[in-house]
Amino acid sequence: MKSFILLCLLLVIPARLCEARAVRTLEMRALMEESALVFVGTIKSVKPSGITTELTYPTWKGAVFEWLKVEVEVVEPIKGTRKGALVHTLMLSTRGEGPMFNPPGMVDPKVGQHHLLCLLPTRFEEVYASITAPFDDDQGIFLLDRKSWTDGATYYKDNREVAFYEQNDLNAVLWSLVDAKGRVIPEGAEAVRKKYKLEITKLAPKDAVIHLKWKKEESTGGWQWNVPDDGEDAKEGKKPAGPVTKP
Repeated sequence: MKSFILLCLLLVIPARLCEARAVRTLEMRALMEESALVFVGTIKSVKPSGITTELTYPTWKGAVFEWLKVEVEVVEPIKGTRKGALVHTLMLSTRGEGPMFNPPGMVDPKVGQHHLLCLLPTRFEEVYASITAPFDDDQGIFLLDRKSWTDGATYYKDNREVAFYEQNDLNAVLWSLVDAKGRVIPEGAEAVRKKYKLEITKLAPKDAVIHLKWKKEESTGGWQWNVPDDGEDAKEGKKPAGPVTKP
């Protein structure tokens, strides 16, 4: 019955809403170079922050986006932090009625999970968020779980099927950081520090900041997009990349 209901929903959704949303992805070297902090961490606590924001996309109407307060302990530092540090991170979550199609890339953090985190500062002192937030949190914060990568999944490179870790440099790094039982591999982290030594030495741009509050803007032609709604960047009219759509 559930499958039948889902099929009916898919049939009545306009085709233009089912088109894939563009996702911002960064190669491993860019993640290392452009992030302020990079580390393997363990989720210690997850709490609502009360900070909500508007994000505009045709299939996101009625959804409430709230940042979660997530404390992460550094297990293996790679850039900008030290082992044992507690990093205060904000990760996007959502609540609302019904399914959401083409949703933002969210992480869904759980206490005890290991992640590779590539972060930039927010406007709160010593509080960070994914380098690709808010539209694609999960392209800068990666759950370290081999089973989730391999169960029922097929990967391709140059038109041939390959193992997960053979597809690209990011996948190879993720695979090297944990074993099949989910335990962090210190040797894997050390290999990452050596391979990306040059990128790790580079500081993130001074003006790089993750905005937490966004608002909708609209052109005379009906196109809609989001712009920051906090701090000086908002006053200057800067428009970081986000989906540009019509309602």
